[in-house]
Amino acid sequence: MGLRDWVFGGETPLEAANRLRGTAKTAPEEVDVDALVALAIDPEDHAVSRAAADGVVALAERRPTLLHPHVADLLEATAVLEGIGSKQRGAFARAIEHVARQDPDAVAAAAGALLDSLEAELEADRAAGRDVYVDPEKAQGLSHAAAAAGIDDAEPLLERLRRHSDPTVSDAAREALREL
Repeated sequence: MGLRDWVFGGETPLEAANRLRGTAKTAPEEVDVDALVALAIDPEDHAVSRAAADGVVALAERRPTLLHPHVADLLEATAVLEGIGSKQRGAFARAIEHVARQDPDAVAAAAGALLDSLEAELEADRAAGRDVYVDPEKAQGLSHAAAAAGIDDAEPLLERLRRHSDPTVSDAAREALREL
């Protein structure tokens, strides 16, 4: 414990998120996954969410099996369309994609939440008076996760995404439909 921690009573949420992110990148087996995910999906501000979400993606790239218990929480976080944490929904989707490629059953068990999140994104994209648009990173990550997990019920949503005006979104949906 350093002098700063002793004087100020511990690390701030942003410091914790940055520490956990660094651990996820350098020593994923040592990271406190529960704390990292909690900071990512229930942050006090965008900076905390961004730092922790970066750590979640790093962990998913290196040791996706460590995120299995958190798939439902991460999927729920992809459904946050506005406010704090909304900018990280694409990062969470990428993490879920990595988990699905490693263990399709872990994501298939939460198929309903994945489909609900994609549906909410599409509905918000075309809702009048809302400043929410389809996040290409989220659409790409969840499309590939649905395909890797063999979620056949995703086909109608993938067809809708395939016709989307954003080329990243439509290409990802097209690839996912081929994979299904």
